[in-house]
Amino acid sequence: MRPKQDRVPERSQVNEALLCRIPVFRPVALKLLRLLDGGDNCVLEIAELLNSDPALSAEVLTRANSAAYASAHRINTIARAIVMLGTERTKALATKAALDGMRRSIGNHPVIERCWVHSRATAVIAEWLAPFYRIHPDRAYTAGLMHDIGRLGLLALNCGQYATLLDSTAGTNEEFLAAEQMVFRVDHCTAGLWLMKTWGLLEEFGAACSQHHTGKQTVLEPVADLVRLACALAQATGHKAAPLVEIGTMESLLEEIPDLARPDSPYPLTTLSLRLQTELGASLLAPDGSERVSAVN
Repeated sequence: MRPKQDRVPERSQVNEALLCRIPVFRPVALKLLRLLDGGDNCVLEIAELLNSDPALSAEVLTRANSAAYASAHRINTIARAIVMLGTERTKALATKAALDGMRRSIGNHPVIERCWVHSRATAVIAEWLAPFYRIHPDRAYTAGLMHDIGRLGLLALNCGQYATLLDSTAGTNEEFLAAEQMVFRVDHCTAGLWLMKTWGLLEEFGAACSQHHTGKQTVLEPVADLVRLACALAQATGHKAAPLVEIGTMESLLEEIPDLARPDSPYPLTTLSLRLQTELGASLLAPDGSERVSAVN
């Protein structure tokens, strides 16, 4: 008589079981993202939603009153902050606050911070690339922040095991995805797509999550292509989640930018370097650590 064998779960069941362990994305932030993606947004409706989460509304007010949005009078209501920031910037700030809360709830392992820095660098670079793609900069920033959210699922499942995978896996991005599949039976791109669908967010967010390590020729959605290039540039400038993963040279990646920055471009690399320094405390660096701030002709 054959021994009874345990039933092996379907891959989709493994994926769902894995991702259900991800720290909860702030419900208000999810509702806000859905609301802001619905067009015809009412400031009072957005303000009412933000006011239901005191911590999130406080962060938005703080940002609105920061030096970047300095005004003659202090902004003391959410409604005024939304008018001041605009809905796309409000969405970007709420997303950043929600993701920051998620990563802090996982733990304080150094690899979590490294993944967060990569996501923020990708967001900053996506914002800089946005004019070349004719996409709203804050929309690009939000997609850049969200692109690696699948990693949070893997970190939530087993932070130590995923940290070891990040630190020890060499090769291409495709080979790293295969390593994730071997260890976790799902890669972070697929995990991110599943989360976007589960949360009912825009398809462009799901595309950015699932296609940011896909070849340029197969990425058709503009936001996904922008995030793909921003992610690669973040890696090329030293902001890597997986330090041993290989990436193309910065020069070759810059050649992929539509209408590549010309000498008279209002978006030179010096602008990007300044933004990275403001956001992350690091200037635009080459992989060898030398500073890269000269515009590409």
